[in-house]
Amino acid sequence: MRTLILTVLLAAAASAQTHPNFTGTWKQDDARSTVRPGSTLKYSNKIDHQDPKLSKTTILDYGDRQPAPYTLTYTTDGKPVKSSDREGDQITTTVKWEGNTLVFETGEKDKAGALFTRETWALSEDGKTLTKKIHRTGGRGGDSDQTFVLEKQ
Repeated sequence: MRTLILTVLLAAAASAQTHPNFTGTWKQDDARSTVRPGSTLKYSNKIDHQDPKLSKTTILDYGDRQPAPYTLTYTTDGKPVKSSDREGDQITTTVKWEGNTLVFETGEKDKAGALFTRETWALSEDGKTLTKKIHRTGGRGGDSDQTFVLEKQ
């Protein structure tokens, strides 16, 4: 009986998966990211990740004016979180793990219609590169894909 219990406990411990931790300051690598031609925008993130809590401060630096940071807070437990932006658009975001990839699924409804976004975050084996892939459906621009590659500072 002890052997059976020990085997079950070891199997449970082996199946418990440790997810990547995205904590750090990350700066966009323009050469490896999808950057609009002529863009002077510099993009970076400061992430505090204490799973299941995740806070992301995005800093948009346009060069010719003061950087515009904003912070969003999530949980990685797959529960939908509803919010609204300053224009009154209704936003629902779900963040969940798919293996070692963190997946953000966001639906936004405004007067013009709906925009759906699926964003995935993957960390390199050495923990120094964060790759974000974003697929948008709907909205004024139709379907689009972007990739952001960020280096840990």
